[in-house]
Amino acid sequence: MKTGDSLPSVRKLSKSLSVSTLSVQRAYTELQKEKIIESVEGKGSFVAEGLNKSSLKDDLLHEVEEETKKTIMTAKQNGVELSELQELIAILWYEIN
Repeated sequence: MKTGDSLPSVRKLSKSLSVSTLSVQRAYTELQKEKIIESVEGKGSFVAEGLNKSSLKDDLLHEVEEETKKTIMTAKQNGVELSELQELIAILWYEIN
């Protein structure tokens, strides 16, 4: 979707995904908090004008970094060598589609 594109209504999306309207409303609320979408009373929800893709990627990379730190700590605590961890990551990288 592009900046300014209209999102389906809560009811329409919940019906098409076969999920509760409450779940969709929660998702829309979270997206608004993250400034990914904007909602206009009586008009609907739209992809935010100021959506910063690099900011989203930075957030994602931060999340990956935090998960990686946990993995490294677990590996170190259990005597896994760096070379073993690197090999495992390389194998999984190409194994997971």
